Amino acid sequence: MDSLPPSMLHKILSTVATMNIRDFGSARIAFPGFNEVGREDHFYRSANLIYLNDWVDEVSAVRTFRLKCYSSGNPEAIYLRGMYEFFILHLVDEGREKIHLAGERGCELAQFVDGMLNLAFSFDHRGIVHNYPAFTRQHVYKMFQIICSWQLSGHWDYDKPGMFLSVAERIDPNVPCDCWCSHIDPPEFEISLDGSRSRWKCDRCFWNCAAWDFCYQIHLTARTWPIED
Repeated sequence: MDSLPPSMLHKILSTVATMNIRDFGSARIAFPGFNEVGREDHFYRSANLIYLNDWVDEVSAVRTFRLKCYSSGNPEAIYLRGMYEFFILHLVDEGREKIHLAGERGCELAQFVDGMLNLAFSFDHRGIVHNYPAFTRQHVYKMFQIICSWQLSGHWDYDKPGMFLSVAERIDPNVPCDCWCSHIDPPEFEISLDGSRSRWKCDRCFWNCAAWDFCYQIHLTARTWPIED
Protein backbone atom coordinates (compact mmCIF):
# COMPACT_ATOMS: atom_id res chain seq x y z
CA MET A 1 0.00 0.00 0.00
CA ASP A 2 2.87 2.37 0.78
CA SER A 3 4.04 2.13 -2.84
CA LEU A 4 0.71 3.25 -4.34
CA PRO A 5 0.51 6.83 -5.68
CA PRO A 6 -2.01 9.25 -4.08
CA SER A 7 -4.22 9.08 -7.18
CA MET A 8 -4.68 5.33 -6.72
CA LEU A 9 -5.33 5.70 -2.99
CA HIS A 10 -7.90 8.36 -3.82
CA LYS A 11 -9.69 6.03 -6.24
CA ILE A 12 -9.72 3.14 -3.75
CA LEU A 13 -10.96 5.30 -0.89
CA SER A 14 -13.69 6.83 -3.06
CA THR A 15 -14.91 3.35 -3.99
CA VAL A 16 -14.90 2.28 -0.35
CA ALA A 17 -16.94 5.36 0.64
CA THR A 18 -19.50 4.60 -2.08
CA MET A 19 -19.99 1.04 -0.83
CA ASN A 20 -20.06 1.66 2.92
CA ILE A 21 -19.48 4.88 4.79
CA ARG A 22 -18.39 2.97 7.92
CA ASP A 23 -15.62 1.22 5.99
CA PHE A 24 -14.54 4.64 4.73
CA GLY A 25 -13.86 5.71 8.31
CA SER A 26 -12.19 2.42 9.16
CA ALA A 27 -9.89 2.64 6.14
CA ARG A 28 -8.71 6.09 7.19
CA ILE A 29 -7.95 4.82 10.69
CA ALA A 30 -6.16 1.69 9.48
CA PHE A 31 -3.83 3.29 6.93
CA PRO A 32 -2.14 6.72 7.20
CA GLY A 33 -2.11 7.10 3.42
CA PHE A 34 -5.90 6.86 3.27
CA ASN A 35 -6.22 9.27 6.16
CA GLU A 36 -4.05 11.83 4.42
CA VAL A 37 -5.96 11.52 1.14
CA GLY A 38 -9.31 11.57 2.94
CA ARG A 39 -8.54 14.92 4.59
CA GLU A 40 -7.91 16.74 1.32
CA ASP A 41 -10.58 19.01 -0.17
CA HIS A 42 -9.77 17.46 -3.56
CA PHE A 43 -11.06 14.11 -2.31
CA TYR A 44 -14.46 15.52 -1.37
CA ARG A 45 -14.67 17.53 -4.58
CA SER A 46 -14.18 14.42 -6.72
CA ALA A 47 -15.69 11.59 -4.62
CA ASN A 48 -18.25 9.42 -6.47
CA LEU A 49 -21.69 10.04 -4.93
CA ILE A 50 -24.08 8.79 -7.61
CA TYR A 51 -24.12 5.25 -6.24
CA LEU A 52 -23.50 6.16 -2.58
CA ASN A 53 -25.52 3.72 -0.48
CA ASP A 54 -27.91 5.25 2.07
CA TRP A 55 -27.09 2.98 4.99
CA VAL A 56 -29.95 3.27 7.48
CA ASP A 57 -27.71 2.76 10.49
CA GLU A 58 -25.24 5.39 9.28
CA VAL A 59 -27.59 8.26 8.40
CA SER A 60 -25.61 10.88 10.30
CA ALA A 61 -22.30 9.86 8.76
CA VAL A 62 -23.75 9.77 5.23
CA ARG A 63 -25.32 13.21 5.73
CA THR A 64 -22.02 14.65 6.97
CA PHE A 65 -20.12 13.09 4.06
CA ARG A 66 -22.57 14.42 1.47
CA LEU A 67 -22.62 17.91 2.91
CA LYS A 68 -18.83 18.07 3.00
CA CYS A 69 -18.72 17.02 -0.65
CA TYR A 70 -21.35 19.62 -1.52
CA SER A 71 -19.56 22.43 0.32
CA SER A 72 -16.34 21.43 -1.48
CA GLY A 73 -18.03 21.88 -4.87
CA ASN A 74 -18.39 18.20 -5.79
CA PRO A 75 -20.29 18.11 -9.15
CA GLU A 76 -22.18 14.93 -8.26
CA ALA A 77 -23.28 16.41 -4.93
CA ILE A 78 -24.50 19.52 -6.73
CA TYR A 79 -26.35 17.31 -9.23
CA LEU A 80 -28.02 15.26 -6.49
CA ARG A 81 -29.06 18.42 -4.66
CA GLY A 82 -30.45 19.83 -7.91
CA MET A 83 -32.46 16.66 -8.60
CA TYR A 84 -33.84 16.78 -5.06
CA GLU A 85 -34.91 20.41 -5.44
CA PHE A 86 -36.39 19.89 -8.90
CA PHE A 87 -38.37 16.69 -8.41
CA ILE A 88 -39.06 16.47 -4.69
CA LEU A 89 -39.26 20.09 -3.51
CA HIS A 90 -40.53 21.30 -6.92
CA LEU A 91 -38.08 24.20 -6.86
CA VAL A 92 -37.77 23.98 -10.62
CA ASP A 93 -35.55 26.99 -11.32
CA GLU A 94 -33.16 26.29 -8.45
CA GLY A 95 -32.96 22.62 -9.38
CA ARG A 96 -32.30 23.31 -13.07
CA GLU A 97 -29.58 25.79 -12.17
CA LYS A 98 -27.74 23.24 -10.03
CA ILE A 99 -28.11 20.44 -12.59
CA HIS A 100 -26.69 22.73 -15.27
CA LEU A 101 -23.83 23.81 -12.99
CA ALA A 102 -22.98 20.18 -12.18
CA GLY A 103 -22.84 19.43 -15.90
CA GLU A 104 -20.50 22.36 -16.49
CA ARG A 105 -18.22 20.98 -13.77
CA GLY A 106 -17.97 17.59 -15.44
CA CYS A 107 -20.75 15.36 -14.02
CA GLU A 108 -21.68 13.17 -16.98
CA LEU A 109 -25.15 12.28 -15.70
CA ALA A 110 -25.91 15.97 -15.06
CA GLN A 111 -24.83 16.83 -18.61
CA PHE A 112 -27.22 14.22 -19.97
CA VAL A 113 -30.13 15.27 -17.74
CA ASP A 114 -29.60 18.94 -18.58
CA GLY A 115 -29.60 18.20 -22.30
CA MET A 116 -32.64 15.96 -22.08
CA LEU A 117 -34.56 18.52 -20.02
CA ASN A 118 -33.89 21.08 -22.75
CA LEU A 119 -35.13 18.54 -25.29
CA ALA A 120 -38.26 17.65 -23.32
CA PHE A 121 -39.31 21.30 -23.07
CA SER A 122 -38.81 21.99 -26.79
CA PHE A 123 -41.91 20.40 -28.32
CA ASP A 124 -44.39 22.02 -30.72
CA HIS A 125 -48.19 21.94 -31.00
CA ARG A 126 -48.01 18.52 -32.68
CA GLY A 127 -46.17 17.01 -29.72
CA ILE A 128 -42.90 16.69 -31.66
CA VAL A 129 -39.66 17.63 -29.88
CA HIS A 130 -36.88 19.77 -31.36
CA ASN A 131 -33.43 21.11 -30.36
CA TYR A 132 -31.78 17.68 -30.36
CA PRO A 133 -28.76 17.45 -28.02
CA ALA A 134 -25.34 16.52 -29.38
CA PHE A 135 -25.35 13.06 -27.77
CA THR A 136 -24.76 9.97 -29.87
CA ARG A 137 -27.39 7.27 -29.80
CA GLN A 138 -24.99 4.91 -28.03
CA HIS A 139 -24.45 7.53 -25.33
CA VAL A 140 -28.22 7.84 -24.88
CA TYR A 141 -28.52 4.06 -24.50
CA LYS A 142 -25.66 4.09 -21.98
CA MET A 143 -27.22 6.83 -19.85
CA PHE A 144 -30.64 5.20 -19.92
CA GLN A 145 -29.05 2.00 -18.63
CA ILE A 146 -27.69 4.01 -15.69
CA ILE A 147 -31.00 5.76 -15.07
CA CYS A 148 -32.93 2.47 -15.15
CA SER A 149 -30.42 0.54 -13.01
CA TRP A 150 -31.70 -0.82 -9.73
CA GLN A 151 -29.09 1.20 -7.83
CA LEU A 152 -30.70 4.46 -8.92
CA SER A 153 -34.33 3.73 -9.71
CA GLY A 154 -37.07 3.44 -7.15
CA HIS A 155 -40.15 5.49 -6.25
CA TRP A 156 -39.84 7.28 -2.92
CA ASP A 157 -43.43 8.47 -2.51
CA TYR A 158 -43.21 11.76 -4.38
CA ASP A 159 -44.59 13.09 -7.64
CA LYS A 160 -43.11 14.94 -10.57
CA PRO A 161 -43.82 18.69 -10.76
CA GLY A 162 -47.13 19.31 -12.50
CA MET A 163 -45.50 21.25 -15.32
CA PHE A 164 -43.11 18.36 -15.95
CA LEU A 165 -45.95 15.83 -16.00
CA SER A 166 -47.89 17.95 -18.49
CA VAL A 167 -44.86 18.02 -20.79
CA ALA A 168 -44.63 14.22 -20.73
CA GLU A 169 -48.31 13.94 -21.59
CA ARG A 170 -47.95 16.31 -24.55
CA ILE A 171 -44.95 14.58 -26.16
CA ASP A 172 -46.11 12.06 -28.73
CA PRO A 173 -44.23 8.75 -28.33
CA ASN A 174 -45.98 7.30 -31.40
CA VAL A 175 -44.37 9.57 -33.97
CA PRO A 176 -42.90 6.56 -35.87
CA CYS A 177 -46.44 5.59 -36.86
CA ASP A 178 -46.65 8.75 -38.97
CA CYS A 179 -43.09 8.80 -40.25
CA TRP A 180 -41.41 7.39 -43.32
CA CYS A 181 -38.85 5.46 -41.21
CA SER A 182 -41.60 3.12 -39.96
CA HIS A 183 -42.32 2.03 -43.53
CA ILE A 184 -38.82 0.94 -44.56
CA ASP A 185 -39.06 -2.50 -46.14
CA PRO A 186 -37.23 -4.59 -45.24
CA PRO A 187 -36.90 -2.94 -41.79
CA GLU A 188 -33.50 -1.91 -40.51
CA PHE A 189 -32.33 -2.70 -36.98
CA GLU A 190 -29.72 -1.32 -34.58
CA ILE A 191 -27.97 -3.08 -31.71
CA SER A 192 -28.22 -1.66 -28.19
CA LEU A 193 -25.46 -1.87 -25.58
CA ASP A 194 -27.10 -4.90 -23.98
CA GLY A 195 -27.09 -6.74 -27.31
CA SER A 196 -30.81 -6.38 -27.97
CA ARG A 197 -32.09 -5.37 -31.39
CA SER A 198 -34.59 -2.60 -32.00
CA ARG A 199 -36.05 -1.17 -35.17
CA TRP A 200 -34.05 1.76 -36.51
CA LYS A 201 -35.70 5.18 -36.16
CA CYS A 202 -34.92 8.45 -37.87
CA ASP A 203 -33.66 11.32 -35.71
CA ARG A 204 -37.12 12.84 -35.28
CA CYS A 205 -38.64 9.59 -34.05
CA PHE A 206 -35.61 8.58 -31.98
CA TRP A 207 -35.51 11.83 -30.00
CA ASN A 208 -39.27 11.94 -29.55
CA CYS A 209 -39.23 8.46 -28.02
CA ALA A 210 -36.15 9.30 -25.95
CA ALA A 211 -37.78 12.47 -24.58
CA TRP A 212 -40.96 10.59 -23.69
CA ASP A 213 -39.03 7.80 -21.92
CA PHE A 214 -36.90 10.37 -20.10
CA CYS A 215 -39.95 12.24 -18.80
CA TYR A 216 -41.40 9.07 -17.33
CA GLN A 217 -38.20 7.66 -15.83
CA ILE A 218 -35.82 10.38 -14.67
CA HIS A 219 -37.75 11.49 -11.58
CA LEU A 220 -37.38 7.99 -10.12
CA THR A 221 -33.65 8.63 -9.71
CA ALA A 222 -34.09 11.63 -7.37
CA ARG A 223 -33.05 10.99 -3.78
CA THR A 224 -33.55 12.59 -0.41
CA TRP A 225 -30.97 15.17 0.57
CA PRO A 226 -29.71 16.31 3.99
CA ILE A 227 -32.01 19.09 5.24
CA GLU A 228 -29.73 20.42 7.98
CA ASP A 229 -27.47 22.37 5.66
